[in-house]
Amino acid sequence: MQISSLGPAIRRHRKVAGLTQAELGEKTGFDPKTISRFETGTYTPSVEALFLFAEVFGVHPKAFFAEFGDEDEQRAYLFNVIHKASPKDLEKLIAAVDQALARP
Repeated sequence: MQISSLGPAIRRHRKVAGLTQAELGEKTGFDPKTISRFETGTYTPSVEALFLFAEVFGVHPKAFFAEFGDEDEQRAYLFNVIHKASPKDLEKLIAAVDQALARP
């Protein structure tokens, strides 16, 4: 993974966690504008910041450096989406998976 992929990885994990930039800022002590700058790549977070984000997101710090195409990263992403889904959204996810797997 290139360092330029770090920002989108932070953003992806923040969204999976269901947090806004402001909420992540509250949990980590960073200004929401700084969170935005991390996500866009304007700023590069320190190692300490990455460990803090990992703790808030409940992931291992190496998750920020895994390619999203990596099977483990995809499974973790899907698990988090499913885990946080409402019952109605879970029904939609199941229907979408059933439909996708039924195609030849």
